[in-house]
Amino acid sequence: MKIAAVVILYNPDESIIDNIASYSNYVDFIYVFDNSRLVNKQVLEWCKTIHTVHYYHDGNNEGIAKRLNSAIDLGISEGYEWLLTMDQDSKFDKNNISKYLKCLSNQNDSELVAMYGVEYEEDIEILGECKIIECEHLITSGSVLNLSLCSVIGKFDENLFIDEVDLEYCYRAICKGFKIKKMQAVYMKHHLGTVSYFRSLKSLKLTPRTLHSPLRLYYMIRNYLYVDKLYPNQFKKSVAIRKGALINRVKNNLLYGKNKMKLIYFVFMAYFDYKNKRMGKR
Repeated sequence: MKIAAVVILYNPDESIIDNIASYSNYVDFIYVFDNSRLVNKQVLEWCKTIHTVHYYHDGNNEGIAKRLNSAIDLGISEGYEWLLTMDQDSKFDKNNISKYLKCLSNQNDSELVAMYGVEYEEDIEILGECKIIECEHLITSGSVLNLSLCSVIGKFDENLFIDEVDLEYCYRAICKGFKIKKMQAVYMKHHLGTVSYFRSLKSLKLTPRTLHSPLRLYYMIRNYLYVDKLYPNQFKKSVAIRKGALINRVKNNLLYGKNKMKLIYFVFMAYFDYKNKRMGKR
């Protein structure tokens, strides 16, 4: 099994080195795309010391989809069968990455599976086995893409830039007759936004809230509307869950965020740009 990996950076600190190192010895090659304007010299120097790592930087923020597509093209041209896609804030421990690749190599229907993924919230009850379920979508980080199917399914939708990129690909793959599978017994450490504690307006207790920047919420809202339009009659349960989660994110940022007026502006702009088919990077 020939497997490459890709990780996309944006203003990384030195902790990214440990994250990449957590899987560097388990894949054949790693493509590192840095969307930052400026290079972190320590990260660059570390990449240069690893002969199976290639670092790409052009000073432009091209988002997620375009960089993933570049990695797909490189992977296919260099003869890789699978592509592990990682966020800069994600990492594996050695037991989980070993189990992941072992489970993957033992699959007997992998030619029908467009993407495999993992859990990012540990469940003690199922960690001891290689349990796999079909699902409707996975997050980009920790997923393994079947490169042989990209010619049929297509690549990632660059209209989305960031957010919903992974989900739209999964939806499209399913609509073309392929499977999306999650390995429930494999766990990846993954950071989900900035979590802060605020006093609940209902209970007055301190509760954790995940906050996002107004611009990030702009992409979430605009891209949700775009994907919902692409698949209007499929995945209704999934769409309902995503809609509820998005409303909750906007509510949390309105109640507890600092940039309320900017958030309101970007909420309106998300809808306005979607209606006027202004996609890609804002």
